Amino acid sequence: MEFRQIIYFLEISESGTFQKAASRLGLTQPALSRQIFLLEKELGVTVLERGGRSVRLTHEGERFYQYSVRMKELWEEIQNGFSKENELKGNFSISAGGTVSAWILPQILKDILKTKPGLSLSVREGDASETKDAVLKGEVDLGILTGPVAEPSLNVLEFLSDRIFPVAAKDHPIFLKKKIRMEDLKKQSFVFFHPGSALRKAVEKKIKSFSKEFGSNIAMELRSVESVIKSLEAGLGIGFLSEYSISPKLEKIKFEDWNAERKFYLCYRKKSGPGLTMLAEEILRSAEKWKSQKEKSSLS
Repeated sequence: MEFRQIIYFLEISESGTFQKAASRLGLTQPALSRQIFLLEKELGVTVLERGGRSVRLTHEGERFYQYSVRMKELWEEIQNGFSKENELKGNFSISAGGTVSAWILPQILKDILKTKPGLSLSVREGDASETKDAVLKGEVDLGILTGPVAEPSLNVLEFLSDRIFPVAAKDHPIFLKKKIRMEDLKKQSFVFFHPGSALRKAVEKKIKSFSKEFGSNIAMELRSVESVIKSLEAGLGIGFLSEYSISPKLEKIKFEDWNAERKFYLCYRKKSGPGLTMLAEEILRSAEKWKSQKEKSSLS
């Protein structure tokens, strides 16, 4: 049995006549009939009942049709599995936190989509727990989480490193001090992300390493990066931001021994298919390129 015979059989089944199928396949009708004859001979059964101008599937033909559809789908899956990088296509969804969604992904995805016309990507913002749940439940294809990530059902790839800095508006009174101490910070109002934020958790962990009795005066708890930035720019307190999202109106607070870092990871379900693996690899390549460009621009 040859795979082309299966394709011929499916075409006849769907078009209803040998004549239409032969025309679509670019074959002569006798040549097509010959291939179906050889197929039936090898199977030992009749799969098509000829009658007048049309054909219909026999009982055995109905069974063989189901097998043929599955074999065609498997062949297409094999082809996709061995496709080249420039053949990355399809619709994929991504979930990530506010910093990544607003300040990192847009440029990376823009770079990818320029060279992948058959690719469509959608992004939805969610905190760490929302993103993780969405990936595990199959609501999104790929998630970007703050590590470490310990989920045996997920493929986990390191994405980017991120540094978190205490910041305030450039005219904030804190900058009048020559040397900023822990006691100075304790007296300030703070603009924090909401408790479910991965950045908030990283900041609280770092603060506790300095002082267990810090008890920061939290004036605001906000969900979006944009809201935090605008509040800080308005001088409503001190906050903590990713190095990627510090705006020109804000200034880093030089506080000795502050070195809060975190890592982002690409996560997707195992056995998700080759397309998603290709997308993850493409995102990692573009992220490395984007990071290199940012480093060069910061030095110039």
